[in-house]
Amino acid sequence: MGIIKPIGALERGITKDELVALGEADAQAVIDSGQYDLLKVYVEMKRYELYLKAAMDKIRDAALVVAQETGLKSFNYAEAQVTNTQRRVYHFEQDPTWRSLHETLEYQKSRLKNHEETLKQLEGENVSYVDEETGELIELIAPTMEVVESIMVKL
Repeated sequence: MGIIKPIGALERGITKDELVALGEADAQAVIDSGQYDLLKVYVEMKRYELYLKAAMDKIRDAALVVAQETGLKSFNYAEAQVTNTQRRVYHFEQDPTWRSLHETLEYQKSRLKNHEETLKQLEGENVSYVDEETGELIELIAPTMEVVESIMVKL
């Protein structure tokens, strides 16, 4: 068994859940075999992930033209359901109320980020202070922290 199945080798009649289960089972078989450098496999698969995404993005528009040429809204192709869709995309930037609300939202996001940075600096459980602008008593509660181990691959 290879590490991944070549294009065209996946059974076409299986469901999305079955496809995910097959991927997980194949990955487990690679892990259990002990014959691969799993870090190298993971790095190479990240390369393929980026490669396939770029290829799919490039092919999507040409595939859309082919799908539209069928004249059908929905049809089966290569044992998959294909649907020609349309969606509306609204551009609200010209509306002054929308721009004002959007600016307020971005400002609040910025305040939230700043507050998170302040909370990260807390040493104790609770800290209280008086906001000089509003006179309001502000209570800060230190966040809980969890260390999660992972790997990052930069290509």
